[in-house]
Amino acid sequence: MLDLSTLNPPQRQAVTHREGPMLVLAGAGSGKTRVITCRIAWLIEQGIRAEHILAVSFTNKAAGEMRERVGGLLGRTVSRQVHLSTFHALGATMLREDIEALGYQRPFVILDEADRFRIIRDILRELRVGGTRKTEARILAIISRAKNALCSPAELPEARYNPEMPRAQRVHTLYGQALRNLNAVDFDDLLLLPVQLMRQRPDLREKYRQRFRYVMVDEYQDTNAIQLALLEELVQRERANLVVVGDDDQSIYAFRGAVAGTILEFDQRFPGARVVTLDQNYRSVGTILRAANAVISHNDQRREKNLWSTLGAGDPIPSLEFPTDAEEAEWIVDRIRRVAERDARPWRHFAILYRINPQSRILEEVLRSQRVPYRIIGGQSLFDRKEVKDLLAWLRLVLNPRDELSLRRVINVPPRGIGTTTLAALDQRAREDGLPLLDAVRAALRDGSLPERAREGATQVVQALDEARYALREAAADGLEDILDTFLMRVSLEKAILQGDRNEKIARIRWSIVQDLIGDLGRIDAPDARARLDRFVTDVSLDPRTDGGEEDADADAVTMLTIHSSKGLEFPLVFLCGMSEGLLPHQRAIDEHAVPEERRLCYVGMTRAQERLVLTRARATRRRNERIALRPSRFLDEIPPDLRIDRIVDSVGASQAERAERTSRGLAEALARLDAIDPDAS
Repeated sequence: MLDLSTLNPPQRQAVTHREGPMLVLAGAGSGKTRVITCRIAWLIEQGIRAEHILAVSFTNKAAGEMRERVGGLLGRTVSRQVHLSTFHALGATMLREDIEALGYQRPFVILDEADRFRIIRDILRELRVGGTRKTEARILAIISRAKNALCSPAELPEARYNPEMPRAQRVHTLYGQALRNLNAVDFDDLLLLPVQLMRQRPDLREKYRQRFRYVMVDEYQDTNAIQLALLEELVQRERANLVVVGDDDQSIYAFRGAVAGTILEFDQRFPGARVVTLDQNYRSVGTILRAANAVISHNDQRREKNLWSTLGAGDPIPSLEFPTDAEEAEWIVDRIRRVAERDARPWRHFAILYRINPQSRILEEVLRSQRVPYRIIGGQSLFDRKEVKDLLAWLRLVLNPRDELSLRRVINVPPRGIGTTTLAALDQRAREDGLPLLDAVRAALRDGSLPERAREGATQVVQALDEARYALREAAADGLEDILDTFLMRVSLEKAILQGDRNEKIARIRWSIVQDLIGDLGRIDAPDARARLDRFVTDVSLDPRTDGGEEDADADAVTMLTIHSSKGLEFPLVFLCGMSEGLLPHQRAIDEHAVPEERRLCYVGMTRAQERLVLTRARATRRRNERIALRPSRFLDEIPPDLRIDRIVDSVGASQAERAERTSRGLAEALARLDAIDPDAS
């Protein structure tokens, strides 16, 4: 039996809401994930079948956390029957079932970023239009924004002034045709195509409405137009059992198309909606919350809320100014090292937040010089690694021999004599004969038109693919690992990886990454080997894990990250640096009158701190050997004077005693407390 006694009254109201639309206005650190998972468990206890419940989040990590918590409440068997996924994974599930209704074939291919750039590059070449990597990126960004806004590039507001728009419109049409010819979709299509599917086929829309009778959405403030359209197709406005959880004060993804107004307009979009506010914070001490409340209150368009907690008052917030950003970085790292060493404080309790990635460079240099372990969240994606892309290309080919992008990627990996010239000849034959590329390879093998070395390599590839596809036809799900082991040996993937790096140790690590990914097959339920592989390839394609960040979350190291990347995280002690006009708020936001979103960014950064928050800034920085003066951020003045202690630090190299003598007694006491943080607190 679910115990609701541990929930506070607003949380209980949200959990026990059964029918109709509801907005849960969940402030930072207010236990929203607990509310979502408890409501899932409560609905099931009320007799709602688990398979009729859909909970959507924005990251696989959040979805996994929800599944783990539901499993803890109801058991793993029941939790696996609930549909817990990201928006993109939900779209992929729907397309796996019904993409044929849109004229595609099953299985379809999900393109990665490299594939998309390759297609854009080919289109620009076909149009005889020159383009740099930046040009390609700008065009892809326009196409993505158009898809997410459910329109063509020409219909975007920026069409009036963006000089790239006419070319983007031409490329957009050809890009769509290229994807159809490849039977492929990109990430934006995983949202767009399900919307089109349900709008064109009312019977399929009704199928999904009957399946997902209770829908919950986490981080609702981050939804964009296409995600809202998908939700509105899945639920009926008149009798929507839709519960959304979010906080307009934490809407910080306008650059992805998110609009803070989605929360402000929820009860207009869904008349009669109930609104429950969660304002008790379980993360931060009172001073941090009062300061954050004061800053965000300067935004006009918001739903009123004031965070509070029972975790103690907390100390005033040091607001420190340094002569340069180099001295700012030196002080931050020195302070972290002193606290960690003096009080046996784990490195992982410290975080340094900044507005933009270039700010991390000087901090990283100082951390290295002082030998302080650190990790930077937001490094290279695990799935941007060459060895992982090669693995996925081979697995996609096993599922879909018409996947020409994957075949081009790996047919000559390791070198098999099928270089650029041979591949160009095969391309030409495929076009002339109207064949998929792999069939053109087969034809060339039959008539002996390939050079001897290429013939041997092509035979190896074709036979390995045919054998794997044949083995998949009758294999049970638990036989997939053996099939893939044999297949990857036949196509020499291990050899390609081990020979691809001069450093044998690094090469072995890369091969181990591939083996670990294959090991993930064990967590996938499917009726047979082919379905299991299809699900695995789709799941991996949607997995946003990053190395140096999520993977090392338990490492004992100082965390460095942008405020955007800090969303959803918390740390005992946070240094929010670069509190200067032009950085926070960013100059572009100032120029574009978008300061309210920057204020929300500041609010998010401040509310990551559990015990201590330190705000720092520099009076000057250097750019291209020129000294640039910086003014304090306007957000500092929005913090009441009684909640902060301002200080100008003239010399980082001075001793702690000298620094204390140059400051007020109040600041000296605050910094002393900062140095004496309880090492057992968490």
